Order: sequence, then structure tokens, then C-alpha cells
Amino acid sequence: MQTENTASRQPSWYRGFIQGKTRIVMAWIFALVLILTTHTYPNLFGTLICFIGAALRFWASGYLRKDKYPAIGGPYRLTRNPLYLGTYLMAAGATLAVNQYALFVVLSVLYIAVYHYIILDEEIKLHQIFGEPYARFTNLVPRFFPRLIPLKSTFLSQVNPTTEHHRFSRELAKQNKAHEPFLTFIGLIAGLYLLVWLRQKIGF
Repeated sequence: MQTENTASRQPSWYRGFIQGKTRIVMAWIFALVLILTTHTYPNLFGTLICFIGAALRFWASGYLRKDKYPAIGGPYRLTRNPLYLGTYLMAAGATLAVNQYALFVVLSVLYIAVYHYIILDEEIKLHQIFGEPYARFTNLVPRFFPRLIPLKSTFLSQVNPTTEHHRFSRELAKQNKAHEPFLTFIGLIAGLYLLVWLRQKIGF
């Protein structure tokens, strides 16, 4: 299997390093750097990208059944990893909103370096759980960057024949805490506005 071979070439120390709390620490470091370097109010372009990322995560949450059935409906017809893509868009949008282009480049490089291998490891696990249907899915839908045209319903049924799973589930979205991305979006953009306002008023 190609993904297994690719992941096996990843150094074991690096695999352990990027798992778990390391990503959380990196997220906090990113937030701290963003706070310390922000001096302009968020612009509409970056704010919109950040919102799209939050909306993508919300949308994907209504299809994700976490190792029980392969998620294939909604945004999964465009990309196999809409949650990770949504997270990236939120972070990238925040940097672009306040014109932090250098931080945007650093963020993009680190995101690729970390999540490329995390996604590979998860794909190995999903191949083991779902077998041939998931292998067929990987041949039809890109790993990260979305398709221009959504996967047709006939192909969805080949991966997961349960048509109910092809539709958005509010109950499932609630279980997956789909509201959290929007709370993060509001807190992030509002926090940047407040930060710049305080700097202008107080001068810190």
C-alpha cells in the first residue's frame, strides 16, 4: 500500500513528536505570535477565509461517524480531510486578515510538515478498518485540496451504500460539537479587533 510505504519512511521520533499535545502547543504558539505582531484591524478578505474554514468544519461535522462508517457526503465529496482543511483556512485567514504575510508562509510550511504525516497515519488506519471501499474512495477524492466537481452519488454508494449517511445530520453535528468552529472564529476575529483597539487607545 502506497500510504503505508510513505508513512513507514517517516522517522519514528518525528511521528511521536507531532502527535497529541505537540499540535496544541503549536496552536498556542501561533496564537501568541499573532497577538504580539498584530497592529491592524482584520480586513474583509482574511475574515471571509477564516469564516469559510469554520463553515467547512461545521459542514463536515454533520457527516463524520468516527471509525464506524466512512464519511463520504457533503464536503467529503470534495476532499478526504475537510476538517483539517477547515482548520488551515481558519488559521490562514486570521493571518491574512491582519496582513501578517510572513506568519502566513510560516504557518503553511509548518502545517504541511505536521499534518501531511498525521493524515497518512490516519489513512492507514482507515484502510485497515474499511478495506476496499475506502481504497476506492482515496482514488476518487483528493487527500487535501478539493475537487472542482463533487463526487457523484453513484460513486458514494460504492463506498458507503447507506444513503442516510450521504445527508447532513444535525444530531451528528451536535455530537461532534459543530458549533465550536464558529465560536473560535468569533473569538479570534473579535479578539484581534479588541487587541488593535486597545493598542490604539492605550498604546501598548
